[in-house]
Amino acid sequence: MTLRLAVIGCGLKAADYARSWMTSPEAPEVLALTDPSAEAVERYAGIVRSAGGAPPRVHPDARALLAAEAGQVDAVYVSTPHAFHAGIAQAALDTGLDVLLEKPMALSAEEARSILDACRRSGRTVVVAYQASLSPLLARLRERAAAGEFGALLSVSGEVWENWEDRYRGGWKQVPALSGGGFLFDTGSHLMNAVVVLSGRGYEAVAARLQPEDSDLDLTGSLLGALEGGVPVALTFCGRTIPGCESALTLFFERAILRADIWGKWAELRPADMDPIRETAGEDKGAVLSTFQAVRRGEIVNPSSPERSLHLAELWDLVKQSSRGGAVPLPLTTRP
Repeated sequence: MTLRLAVIGCGLKAADYARSWMTSPEAPEVLALTDPSAEAVERYAGIVRSAGGAPPRVHPDARALLAAEAGQVDAVYVSTPHAFHAGIAQAALDTGLDVLLEKPMALSAEEARSILDACRRSGRTVVVAYQASLSPLLARLRERAAAGEFGALLSVSGEVWENWEDRYRGGWKQVPALSGGGFLFDTGSHLMNAVVVLSGRGYEAVAARLQPEDSDLDLTGSLLGALEGGVPVALTFCGRTIPGCESALTLFFERAILRADIWGKWAELRPADMDPIRETAGEDKGAVLSTFQAVRRGEIVNPSSPERSLHLAELWDLVKQSSRGGAVPLPLTTRP
């Protein structure tokens, strides 16, 4: 059965996904749209029309869309500024809709718990659109690691950088009241999530330092911590460097070293007795939608669940708290 979808937030990321989704074998029927920008709505509607779809119904805001479309759509894709995720997700769940929600799920652990409560109350599904969680390439490597092929996990390190300060200057991502933070909470959250994806472990403790220290808009930072089982993890973030955006996450095992891009674009496996094996997949934009649909049908366990995003939200809360306290180590209470 074709997925009947409404879209709340028609910005550039949503439009980029739409170009892939509308031409895929599992193309949804996009029935309704809303966005404060008429230009963004028309761009998205044009993508739908170009793929042979009927013109979507347009609503003035999320509240109006959910009220009008109850019973007409099956699910909603939410791609708004981060500050609106929790309220819209809860309202959609209470309307009886499944939710494909852009990352990060919420600004805090408190907000994340409210979404999780709404999931349990409604019996509906939330999938958070972290590409690493939904990447077929990274899933295959994680399965091999979990099967013991590489031996015990010894340590994890990672980095991500972007000219984020210049790239998003003047936009909502650099307004903490809308974004929830700066570079670490935006692009950097992909690195924090990818650690959980590839290691199969949550964070046990964290100590962090954010810069600049006198601002809620972090641009650079570092994180030292431990994953479950005491595995050390060290992450660095830089959002004020040369043009571009790249990442690398390295997992050191007893019998192999695994390096990967945190969006699932490439991975390199270096076994003890072989030359490195590199796979290049590119960002699998279709995997976001196909995974969401498979979760809805009950075919797979949710690989990017609200429970995991609650864990990441608690991590973010403690990163800020640790930095304000002079990089004091703090324990996590949740598990992914």
